Amino acid sequence: MPIKKIKSGKYKVDVSLGTDPITGERIRKRPSAPTKKDAEALEAILRSKHKSKEWVSKKEISFPELIELYLNECKLSNKPAYHNIQSYTINKHIRDYFKKADIKRITHNEIIDFRKDLIEKEQSNGKKLSNKSINNLLATLSQLFETAVNEGVINENPCSKVKRLPLKHKKMKFWRPEEFKKFISFIPNDQLLFKTFYTTAYLTGLRCGEMLALQWDDIDPYLMEIDIRKSATYIKGEFIVNELKTRNSIRRISINQKLFGLLEHWKKHQKELFNSLKIPHSAKTYVFQYKDKPSSKDIFSRKIIYFCKDTELEPIRLHDFRHSHAALLINQGGDYITIKERLGHASARTTIDVYGHLYSNKQKEIADKSDNLL
Repeated sequence: MPIKKIKSGKYKVDVSLGTDPITGERIRKRPSAPTKKDAEALEAILRSKHKSKEWVSKKEISFPELIELYLNECKLSNKPAYHNIQSYTINKHIRDYFKKADIKRITHNEIIDFRKDLIEKEQSNGKKLSNKSINNLLATLSQLFETAVNEGVINENPCSKVKRLPLKHKKMKFWRPEEFKKFISFIPNDQLLFKTFYTTAYLTGLRCGEMLALQWDDIDPYLMEIDIRKSATYIKGEFIVNELKTRNSIRRISINQKLFGLLEHWKKHQKELFNSLKIPHSAKTYVFQYKDKPSSKDIFSRKIIYFCKDTELEPIRLHDFRHSHAALLINQGGDYITIKERLGHASARTTIDVYGHLYSNKQKEIADKSDNLL
């Protein structure tokens, strides 16, 4: 009997609502009501709510199968590096939690529970995930469920209305021109590769992958422009080059005469180096290559710390050279649109979100100039 009178005189509802969509364990609800009529109404409400969550699709797919389906699609339509990151993320944080889940019955509430689990759980290093990491994990989970929607397994993505956690923005690190000049002075003259690489990074704002993919025929000696269409990385020991996919990432940027001269000087030195190593050199040679294989990001990241060692200059990350370039442009009076185009951002909104706070210094300059009016 789903409704039974108890000693207190009230009526207890004992109703089975199937199984938990995440764990597969049976769900039972046992609330009480003052009268039998109230109890019957309560039972009807519980069963109605449960029934409304059921999806009538006959297509069946397990969560592990959904993962494989998503990753296969990801491999076909994205860069290998992105596929690897998604695979690692899913296997580390998502797969075990949802391995027994009934995809059709997962709702907004189960996603909120998952997010709560991520917030509370300590990682192997004893630290907790940042809000940014959790937001990225939920974005990946949402893409998984979007695949289920596209396959006709469910009719609505349960992640679609889950709000992002607020982010704590760390203070951006970048080098001002005088700090960059100090850094360059720390690099021995016989290490021309590194002087050229870091100077190019500072004066162009290119992403590391874009720099590693540069070949000599990407540099136009007449217009003094760099044509940016590719990005490169090492994946499991293999050098992978991909065409940039977004319209805004594909761009041409101007360089100054001194940077062009430095690149030409390195090119001559690189030819001599390659001749001594019996390595062919051509217009298709990678600009920052110095041995038989193209260079990797790691060597350029490590050398920043090495060159700053035993100096008063605090090292920055390799990606911070991009921030440094943006700060340099802002200091020179660059507007959002120009900076957006030079950095290859998808929109001016991205530029404003990332670098808008740096414009406060320009406001101070304008305010100070107003002193002359009084």
